[in-house]
Formats: sequence, C-alpha cells, structure tokens
Amino acid sequence: MLRSAAALVLGVLLIPAVTFAKPAKHRPKKPRTTESAEWAKTPSAKYGALSKAACLTELKQRKIAFSEVSAAAGVLAPVRLKGPLSGVVFRTEAPEAERQKSPHEVYDCRLVLALHDFGAILKAKGVEEAILFSAWRPPPKSWPTGKLATRHPGALAADIRRLIFAPDDQHRRADLVVERDWTPKRDTPPCSGDVSPDTKDAKTLRSIFCEADEKRLFTVMLSPNYDSAHANHFHLEVTPGVKWRLVL
Repeated sequence: MLRSAAALVLGVLLIPAVTFAKPAKHRPKKPRTTESAEWAKTPSAKYGALSKAACLTELKQRKIAFSEVSAAAGVLAPVRLKGPLSGVVFRTEAPEAERQKSPHEVYDCRLVLALHDFGAILKAKGVEEAILFSAWRPPPKSWPTGKLATRHPGALAADIRRLIFAPDDQHRRADLVVERDWTPKRDTPPCSGDVSPDTKDAKTLRSIFCEADEKRLFTVMLSPNYDSAHANHFHLEVTPGVKWRLVL
C-alpha cells in the first residue's frame, strides 16, 4: 500500500513537467547571419556604434528636422521628427494632436539615421509617406533608471505597415500595404524565390525591402515570412554592439 501511494505521489509530481513542456517545434529556430570582417563598415553597424552626441551631430549635418525628448526610459538618444526623412514622412495614423505626444513616434537618433537612408529608397520609388504602428514602446515602469533597452523599448525599431505614393495627375494616391501585398512564406528568406502575389505592387514592395537589406541599413529586418505576428508589417531595427544580422 505504501509503495502504491508513493508511486501515485511521484506520478502527480511528474505530470506538470510533462504537461507544460514545449514541443521542440515551438522553440526559436530563426537563423542569424554572421557578418563578414567588414561588418563594422555597414550602415547599421556604424549607426549602432554612435554615441548620443555623435548621432545628434549627424542629424544636424543631414539637416534632419527633429526635437530632442527630455526623458524616455530605455532610450539613449530620444527624438521626435519634425519633418520628412529624405522627402518621406514617417508617421503613425493617430490624429495630429495625439502624434505630438504619442510615445510611438519617439525614435532613437540612431534609428532615424537608418530610416533617413531608407527614405531615399522609398523616395526613388515615388513614396511620400511611410505609415507605422510604432517606434518606441516604453518599457515597464519598473525599468531601472539609466538602463538602455533594445528593439522597441529602446526606440530602435519601427514597424512599417503601409507606404503611400505621391498623388497622380488625377490627385489619387496609390499605396502599398504589407498585409495585402505580401503573401507570407514562413521561414523563407524574403529576397529569394518568386514574388507572391504576382502583382506590380508586390514586386515593388519586395524590391524596397530587399534593397534595404542589400545596403545593410538595418540589423534586423522581419517580414511576414517571419511569423504570424509580423503578417501586417515590416520590423526594421538597429541593434548596437552585435556582429550578426537577422533578415526573415
């Protein structure tokens, strides 16, 4: 009887371990690409290595209109854009009054430099506005004072969902929408294989993404191919202090 009871207790103790173990297929499997010895010369690496002072100086030299943000937890050099980048307006779809105070339109200066380069690619395609979900997403209130964050909590990433072209002769404005014009192919490198759907818009959207990849403007570039959470936007990120890139 004692042996049976002990076996029952042991079985109960083991159940949670079996029940809550994650299947191997759900573990992270996204590959990072190690950069060559020339990695430090790429735009994303150079921008990521800048100090706050050096970055702000570069913004001024490029004649980028911006204002500094006095305090933004986790962000090295927080700024707000006061004008376009390479002729392209980067903004959320919030009302103008909200945009001026929204945390989602706070950027780390280093990300702005990468977006300025990206704006030149967009402008060459006729794009006038880049619509994003967010840049900065404030870290928890418990975030330690002075500690820098990465990705969105560090204002080092922007989620672009839609690109709007300049008006045509009939004053109509065409657009590219990531969710509409990109068919996800999970875990497939986005700059290889056939474009889907087979449309002009889809090909233009792919060419924009892949030109930014080729020029190494961002450390991390996630398309709808990455996972379902990215089905409706491009995640574009500058990651300081690393020698790898992730493009998927």
